[in-house]
Amino acid sequence: MQYLTLSRGLWAVLGMAVSMAQAAEVRTWMSRKGGTLEAEFGSLTGDQVTLVTKDGKEQKLKVDDLSLGDRQYLVEFGGAEASVITGGAPGLPEKDLRLEAGSIKKLPAKLHLGDSSSLLAFEVVQSPHFLVASVGKIRSQDTADTAERLWHGMAFQHMNFRKDWGDKRMLILLVDERKAYKALGEWYVAYLLKEGEQDGAQRAKALWDKTGSNQIRVPDETLKEYNLHQGAILFNISEASSFAKPLGPFPTHTIASILLSKQMSGVSSFGAEGYFAIVTGHAYFKEISLAKKTETHLLDVSGSANDEIASKAGFKDGTSWAKTLRPLVRKGKVKVELDAMLKWTGAQLNPERLVLIYSFVYYMESDAKRLCAFAKMIRRIESSNQIPPADEIAKIFGFDSVSGFEADWKKFITDGEFK
Repeated sequence: MQYLTLSRGLWAVLGMAVSMAQAAEVRTWMSRKGGTLEAEFGSLTGDQVTLVTKDGKEQKLKVDDLSLGDRQYLVEFGGAEASVITGGAPGLPEKDLRLEAGSIKKLPAKLHLGDSSSLLAFEVVQSPHFLVASVGKIRSQDTADTAERLWHGMAFQHMNFRKDWGDKRMLILLVDERKAYKALGEWYVAYLLKEGEQDGAQRAKALWDKTGSNQIRVPDETLKEYNLHQGAILFNISEASSFAKPLGPFPTHTIASILLSKQMSGVSSFGAEGYFAIVTGHAYFKEISLAKKTETHLLDVSGSANDEIASKAGFKDGTSWAKTLRPLVRKGKVKVELDAMLKWTGAQLNPERLVLIYSFVYYMESDAKRLCAFAKMIRRIESSNQIPPADEIAKIFGFDSVSGFEADWKKFITDGEFK
């Protein structure tokens, strides 16, 4: 067998060729407000980037008007300085999005799951990236608006999110009628049994009435009919107020969690340590930053009487989380330890741990520089199918050691950035 040996110089030339090829690809560039342009990278001069459309026309745009994902692309493949990323605050692109008039529309035909029973006939609204189907008096347009805003936030931050998503839509089911929800549960259990998934059927039956949201499989014929992604988000609505306007707390939390999980792709069982902390922290961060409170409860607070955060009146809505955690960290009652936190599961939570997880992702998404490191970490998870260990996370964020990352995270909590 013969082996080809390349000199270091030739490797550098090949690496440059790969970067130039990636920089020349036609991709979708996006502004903070949601405007898009299909073009390839042309050149970068000062604070302006020149893009070349498919028909050869040049478009000049200010770098500051591009999404963080686009700016990350310019750094990695367009030769831009890292400073194009770190300037300015990331803001809230979900609130900056301007949805085009008529982009959310009601479809004339109902969506049926199972047989043609009226209990499982859903009214449907369609948005650019979602199909929202509802039973009852719930207003689907507001949830579609929420989903599109959260989709925009992901596309703004992650440079390959739009490409990975493709041209399919994600199904969201809203059910606020008890008979319909019961009928849907019976249909779903029967569907899983028919597919040979006995364990899944048993779990669905046991948990059906106990959760406010879930993910369910969608039959292949429905996927094909509506060109959907595998898996739907199901909301068991007992209190409609969170769904009565865009960016309500609970739907924001749930959809944000699932969109990040989708971008991270499948995580293997051996590499799943840390998955819970990242996804849960991100969901709470989006819920609280966009809705200004949380309505998502992972804990039975009444059973947490010995926890200092649980004793505060604002624990259930998030208003006292930061000001209560801050002195606990200063006094050493709550330890800021990355490796230990990555090992936590939902069953091991208490209020202090939940708020520390929230502070962890808040820290990682708190400014443009950290946000781009967070996006880089998510790409690393997507490509490797596992959560990086603590020392690698520290390096992604620019620290030589885990202790350096922890010290900066602790300073973020105690010095007032964490709010």
